[in-house]
Amino acid sequence: MFQVFQNEGPVSDSQASKGLEHVPLLCWGSCTVNKEVEIRTHLQSYINMLAFVYAVEEINQNPTLLPNVSLGFHVYDSCQRGISSTRGAFGILSGGVGSAVNFKRGHRKPVISIIDDFPSTLSVEMARILRIYTYPQISAESQDDLLSDKAQFPSVYRTVTREAYLQVAIGRLLKHFGWNWIGIMTFQEGNSEKIIRSLKDEIERNGGCVEFLFTMPSWTYIFTKRLIVQAAVRKSTANVIVFYGSTQDHVDLSRMLNQGGIWLPGKVWILTGELDLRELYEFPTFRLQGSLAFVNHRAHIPGFREFLSMLTLERYPDDPFLPDLWEDTFVCEVKSPYHGPNCSGKESLNDDNHFQSNFRGPSSGYNLYNAVYALAHALHDAITSTYGNTARERETEFGLSLALKLHYYLKKVHFRNTAGEEVFFDENGDSMPGFDILNWVSSGRKSHRAVHVGQFNPLGNAGEQLSINESQIVWNSAFNTTPPQSRCSEPCLPGYQKLMLPGKQVCCYGCIPCPEGEVSHQTDADHCVMCPENMWPNTRRDGCIPKEFAFLSYEEPLGAMLAVIAVAFSLIATLVLGIFIHFRDTPIVKANNRNLSYVLLLSLTLCFLCSLIFIGQPQMVTCLLRQAVFGVTFTLSVSSILGKTLTVVMAFQATKPGSGMRRWMRFGFSNYLVTLCSGIQVVICIVWLGLAPPFPSYDTQSVIGQIILECNEGSNIAFYCVLGYLAFLACFCFIIAFLARNLPDSFNEAKFITFSMLVFCSVWVAFIPTYLSSKGKYMVAVEVFAILASGAGLLGCIFLPKCYVILLRPDMNTKEYVSQR
Repeated sequence: MFQVFQNEGPVSDSQASKGLEHVPLLCWGSCTVNKEVEIRTHLQSYINMLAFVYAVEEINQNPTLLPNVSLGFHVYDSCQRGISSTRGAFGILSGGVGSAVNFKRGHRKPVISIIDDFPSTLSVEMARILRIYTYPQISAESQDDLLSDKAQFPSVYRTVTREAYLQVAIGRLLKHFGWNWIGIMTFQEGNSEKIIRSLKDEIERNGGCVEFLFTMPSWTYIFTKRLIVQAAVRKSTANVIVFYGSTQDHVDLSRMLNQGGIWLPGKVWILTGELDLRELYEFPTFRLQGSLAFVNHRAHIPGFREFLSMLTLERYPDDPFLPDLWEDTFVCEVKSPYHGPNCSGKESLNDDNHFQSNFRGPSSGYNLYNAVYALAHALHDAITSTYGNTARERETEFGLSLALKLHYYLKKVHFRNTAGEEVFFDENGDSMPGFDILNWVSSGRKSHRAVHVGQFNPLGNAGEQLSINESQIVWNSAFNTTPPQSRCSEPCLPGYQKLMLPGKQVCCYGCIPCPEGEVSHQTDADHCVMCPENMWPNTRRDGCIPKEFAFLSYEEPLGAMLAVIAVAFSLIATLVLGIFIHFRDTPIVKANNRNLSYVLLLSLTLCFLCSLIFIGQPQMVTCLLRQAVFGVTFTLSVSSILGKTLTVVMAFQATKPGSGMRRWMRFGFSNYLVTLCSGIQVVICIVWLGLAPPFPSYDTQSVIGQIILECNEGSNIAFYCVLGYLAFLACFCFIIAFLARNLPDSFNEAKFITFSMLVFCSVWVAFIPTYLSSKGKYMVAVEVFAILASGAGLLGCIFLPKCYVILLRPDMNTKEYVSQR
């Protein structure tokens, strides 16, 4: 049976018994304050107490939990004051208010635990007293991180989430909406400055900045406090302000924002407590409209609504709290019929729309409900595992000894409550139910309500702790965007990166475009990043697109033109070779070693054709042949020209009396010279291809937006050895030809050779810097052009004059004409 009755003094006792000789007691501290001054706070505390009472009654009626054991309780009034809470603590220890400590009244049942719903300051004060006696203390309200220190408070447990996680939750919420320009305000004292400093650090860890941060002393004159708050709101450029405080602090904040009749800019307030909406009904405007609040998690307690429906004045006439609840809820008079309508006592809380709209009430009731059940489960385990056989042992078990053993079982308790949620304590005695996120909405006077829009679960994964339904949030109408924005600087769009401004916080920055070759894929990128090697930035530099493969192709105009020129020059060289073979017995062809002329024309034809190997997509075979064929064919051409030059010199020297040059000419010195010079180049190329052969490769860096398909030379030293040897032969040939240019011979080729080698050397001297400064396919095009230009110079300068005589002036291609010369 559950009965409420009032003891002497401020103590209310209630106990329900199943007939046992010894009944453990639960002692609970509440705030039942002066009815005339703070009746609404009294109502909140009374609803919490009803949840507490409902849990005790439900457990006493449960045949499987604590069978044959009934729970009773004392209720002590703290009035939210330290002296009252201390007085209540001594009353618990002594067995009654006014008794000496450690003196037990005989009619009191032994206490095994204390459950409180004090604010942090009062809860800590009581914990310091109760720790002496090691009574388990379960807090349903205090979030102070200090209570998690088991060295100082080994006997404290709590069914609410510690304050450190509230700061984490706020930081995650701000990051979720992209709010990085924040104001912080609090009215509290004590360790409030430390709390908001920690909150500031958490905001900064989530990429935010704090525009202003100040603690308002609670003793500040209300008019001064209001002016300071209103000035701070008007001055602030942040659209989001975090307010850290108690329920009454939040009510005071709303009053300060609405009083004075002055204009204030709309803000999104992030609150850390609940609002008593009835305190705000007198205001025509609701300046906390659209704000969000973190409150201790709560859930619907099955059967509690029905329990309240049974609560009437007629049924419980001796309950000292019900009259105040009835007068405040139904606006009637219980004890004084002359000042208003009388209450019949039959009214039901289920019939009052206002009460039902706020039925969930403060979360402390749900936390108290869990605290009672946690203690009951621990007590059940302790009794079933250690219950004695004698009356003396049972007396000890239900006394201080059992209270000590409860610590062991409280640390192990883990159950699912009637709402379907898990309840347990970690190694620090903390439970982690998390926080609910409420959205404060107003649709007119006396139409304020709190809408549940999200939750923060500290036990979830880092990316899943915060869940929020943005579609249910109603924002302040002062904002044009949804959700509202609160930033020091406009966000940097993709394709830009942040530019830190000297003397400004990190959230205040400029934006500059990404450097060439880099991109930023997201808004507010700290740095731009390079694209993968096979990709390059698009025009907006906010993404990477695949690069084009680039090489000197036959399909493009440049490659096609060079190929046509190469084929044309090779046909011309072949045609000249045919002319020389056809007119092989004429004096002009026979002059200066016609065999070397054949070799030279054949090598020039190959030189022109080898340029085709440089056009097209590089393959392993083409890469191996490119430079080797080019080096050997050009060496053969230059060696042939050198042989023809030396033939001119030797022919002139052979005409002198006693000269031995005739023997060298008959011996075929020039043919051996060509073979030797060309053979050296062949050996160099064979060594190159054997030790470090060229191979196809990719160049992703030289040209933006392109992947250049090229031939890696394998060994730059070998490549330059080939070019160097060819340059040496060309220079040597040029010097010999230059020295022999004025020899008296009608068919002296020295002049033509000198000019041809001058063209040849000029082309390749110009080639080197042009080649090194070119990139991609144009580097290959430069080399092809140099091959064609130098080959055309040799062909034109040496053979064009002879073809002119052979084809157009046959009268000059006779022995008689030569003799006349």
